[in-house]
Amino acid sequence: MRFWLWTICVLLLSLACARTVAQAQSAPQTGASAAPQDKKDASESRPPSLSLSPAVVLARGAFGQSLSQTLSITNDTTSEFAFEMAAQDVVIKDGKRIFVPAGETERSIAATAVFSQKSVVVKPFTSASVDVRFTIPEETNIRAVVALFRGTNRISSASGAVGMTASLGTLITFNLTPNVNVKAEPIQVIPATEAVNLAVSEWMTNSGTEPILPEGVAAVLNSKGALVGKTTFSVQRLLPGERLEFKAEYPDQLEPGSYKVLCSFQFEGKTLTTDGSFTVR
Repeated sequence: MRFWLWTICVLLLSLACARTVAQAQSAPQTGASAAPQDKKDASESRPPSLSLSPAVVLARGAFGQSLSQTLSITNDTTSEFAFEMAAQDVVIKDGKRIFVPAGETERSIAATAVFSQKSVVVKPFTSASVDVRFTIPEETNIRAVVALFRGTNRISSASGAVGMTASLGTLITFNLTPNVNVKAEPIQVIPATEAVNLAVSEWMTNSGTEPILPEGVAAVLNSKGALVGKTTFSVQRLLPGERLEFKAEYPDQLEPGSYKVLCSFQFEGKTLTTDGSFTVR
């Protein structure tokens, strides 16, 4: 029985040395009439980038099921990159994510990973794909893993004095039960200044057992209850037990007076609404 999958383009990129890899801009030209030299020139004219697709996979299923996924890495740089394939469990400790090597956590999902290749080399301006298969244990509290392209070769910097390795990973989350719940803390309103807009902040904790992706809106009401305006919260993924701060900036100027803010978050068919009051002087 297969999982239903969908993807969101978010890139997990870790570097062993301080160097930024620019985000991919566009796919190589595929016109049949283009000459080989034209294709090479077009590739080399783009900003250098190293990207992995999909960056995030969200899966629904049940204990005991398996998930197969194809991962594609694209090298739009002039360097050759070598990777070894690995999997890590993503667990929450003290409200924050930590990455644990496969098998070190009880009922590890990462330990079930089977890669079609153990290593891969991606030459300049080419792509490579690797298939991975995970099997969910019959019982586990883990709900996320990372399928990792771990860099094994050191790339010289522009000066040649410092080298670096690059590792990229796809985050895969699993929703296995209907136990979805969130705890919200009191709303905080940060007043506007000459330099920054008014901001609405709310800390939230995933108190259920399944990953969620809350989408929130903050509505501002005046003292008469009339809607003055609204703004959206930044979208963040919450794993079970994870605690994150959700923020929204209100771009318009408010007249002095008393206001109420209503915050509404939707996730997995549920809605969580909280409110708070503030004064603009």
